[in-house]
Amino acid sequence: MNRKEFLQMLNERIYFLDGAYGTEFFKKGFKGVIETLNITDKEMVFDLQKAYVDAGVDFLLTNTFSANRLKLKSLKVSYNIKDINYNAVKIAKQAAGQKNVYVLGDISSTGFLIEPLGEISFDEAYDVFREQGEILLNAGVDGFIIETMSDLKELKAAILALRDLSQDIPIIAQMTFEENSKAVTGTSVEIFATLLNDLDVDVIGINCTLEPEKLLSVFKKLAQYSKKPISVEPNAGKPKLQRDGSIVYKTSPEKFAIYMEDFVEVGANIVGGCCGTSPEHIRLMIKFLKNRKPKKRKIIAEEFVSSRTKLQKISPFLIIGERINAAGKKKFQEKIKNKDFSKIVELSSMQEQEGAHVLDVNLGIEKLLDKSHFSLVVNTLDKIGSLPLSLDIQEFEFMEEALKEYVGRPIINSSTAKKEKLDNAIYLLKRYGGVLVLLTMKDKIPETAKERFEIAKEAVEYLEKNGIERNRILVDPLVLPVGAKKDPKVTVETIELLSKEGLMTSVGLSNLSFGMPNREALNASFLTLCLDKGLNAAILNTSEKCTMNAIFGTLVLKGKELAKQEFLKEDPLVEMILKKKEKEIKQEIEKLLEEYSPLQISQNILSKAMEHIGELYSKGVIYLPHLILAAETVTPVFEYLNSLLEKNDKQKIGTIIVATVEGDVHDIGKKIVATLFKSSGFNVIDLGKDVPASKILEEVKKHKPDILGLSAMMTTTIGRIKEVKDLLEKEGVKIPIIAGGASLNKEIAENFGVYYAKNASEGLKLSKKILKR
Repeated sequence: MNRKEFLQMLNERIYFLDGAYGTEFFKKGFKGVIETLNITDKEMVFDLQKAYVDAGVDFLLTNTFSANRLKLKSLKVSYNIKDINYNAVKIAKQAAGQKNVYVLGDISSTGFLIEPLGEISFDEAYDVFREQGEILLNAGVDGFIIETMSDLKELKAAILALRDLSQDIPIIAQMTFEENSKAVTGTSVEIFATLLNDLDVDVIGINCTLEPEKLLSVFKKLAQYSKKPISVEPNAGKPKLQRDGSIVYKTSPEKFAIYMEDFVEVGANIVGGCCGTSPEHIRLMIKFLKNRKPKKRKIIAEEFVSSRTKLQKISPFLIIGERINAAGKKKFQEKIKNKDFSKIVELSSMQEQEGAHVLDVNLGIEKLLDKSHFSLVVNTLDKIGSLPLSLDIQEFEFMEEALKEYVGRPIINSSTAKKEKLDNAIYLLKRYGGVLVLLTMKDKIPETAKERFEIAKEAVEYLEKNGIERNRILVDPLVLPVGAKKDPKVTVETIELLSKEGLMTSVGLSNLSFGMPNREALNASFLTLCLDKGLNAAILNTSEKCTMNAIFGTLVLKGKELAKQEFLKEDPLVEMILKKKEKEIKQEIEKLLEEYSPLQISQNILSKAMEHIGELYSKGVIYLPHLILAAETVTPVFEYLNSLLEKNDKQKIGTIIVATVEGDVHDIGKKIVATLFKSSGFNVIDLGKDVPASKILEEVKKHKPDILGLSAMMTTTIGRIKEVKDLLEKEGVKIPIIAGGASLNKEIAENFGVYYAKNASEGLKLSKKILKR
């Protein structure tokens, strides 16, 4: 099956994926790493997959969800990665038999976050996915499915790795989202869809985390924004603890089948099940939906750019801030050369407050820099949760490095209309996604509007012929200095010609007034003329109030209006922490020290600020990058305050040991908890992931913490929480235990005899209440 055949199939009817593996093996009493069954109990894997084939599936997944090098190492699996993956394909093909069932190589997360949120590099993740993908491909899979990804950057690494192995194999790419339509790393469904519309995948989908009725509203957004076929695999409701200690999911096969009709009505092309779904769930779903034709979807026509957490519509007008530009600024250039990006962070915040939608990034003289400068600046801006970026980078290898690290849909600024430059742009746009700024010139700038228009038209046709749609192009009609006797009317006329052709345009506004007095008035007046002729975007100085007012006024007169930007208005200290304003925080602390003791500031002011930041995170106001950044910002402040205390006063709010239970290598949730607690003044002892009950007991006896925090993300591992609780009781160790995780709920926690916290913020509040008692 090649990609063309695959996509033709999806036009004919709804196709069906299989259901859960882990929860089904758990029902049979297996409690280990399910991928090891490909070696130790092939029959168990075969029987489940044969049951799915008999249920009527079209696509059978290999039992390789966690079978990448990093995950297997974390799980302490000693079997050879090649044997695990190769056997998985062999078993799946045997189960498929002679029936028309395709085998998809199943790939998921490494279990680690990628820089800047985590500890592994993009290249490391890419290599891990390529290694697993190559084994599966050589073993004979018909396609790939990437699923349960919570980090868009990691998903991008997997997509690039698999596509580099084969240009002709189908790829389904899926992320997992919370009920608020956001991934744990802050990426929305809309951002996910608009980037994957550009990337070289065939189907875009959502799986896991939510039950059908809660996933439907999230999936509706995917259906609106995805230009490609869409897939979905909900969980079978929430897990429920039985009297015998087993876990069952609430949604029956009958209800699941009925719910899945809603997804088909919304426009799903491929449907299946995730955690808790059995062959019976899948059989009834297929029986209910068999031979259904895919529904036509009404897809949103607007174009967007995005960062990891911020989506920005291009229409009616895109304001691109120009001030992150080191050209001709020696001090700024020196800072960048020394990898001091504090000025860039400051300018990012300022321009956002002034009304920029996008930040143009120009690091100045590139021969003074290397690739690491570009990856670091992109990761720095990603970490502070910045606006989408327009990358103004001249060297091809530097541009590719920046695009590789970038999370979201950027603007690539820019390309001339020369064929070799366009070919480079085509490669970058197809591989990494984004919107291109196209200059209306080849070797030199044409004098007339007609010449510029013809060059742009020819270049756009070439881009379209090579798979880049015109709605991914912003044509720059070129603004020249009026002080150099260049006629600005040529630019205005070029905009008019391009607009009539249905092409979007963008200008570098400040070029007009270079070297002239009263620049702001010139810029504003000229911009009004351009807007009247249909200009769509401009790179400009957002601190020019006259220019910004000209945009709003002209758009209103044209019957259009910019969407109002929402800014986080919080306590000044909270805002300083979230914006990493280290100098201002230091000044504020010194001011507070005139009235309060270091201990009072630490426990009553700084700790409460971080508790509030935790609440903002739990409510979805801020996201994981902001939380990590806040923790990094306040940690040295806590250390400074601690250094001022008398020896006897040096104390933390309390001590907490945190661990992910044995058999579970999902570390993100537990790390969020550790980050928030540490930055709120707690002494945090992090035992890591896959920690046996005996080890937890040993560490509790050794450190005598006030609280024990346990994380279990998988249905197959939540029973370990009770195992730890029972062992501690048996050994006479009394300690409050707070537990959390995706598969846990309050009912199960109460049955285990532990406290339940839905998220890190709730855990922090609960811990403080326990300590007060």
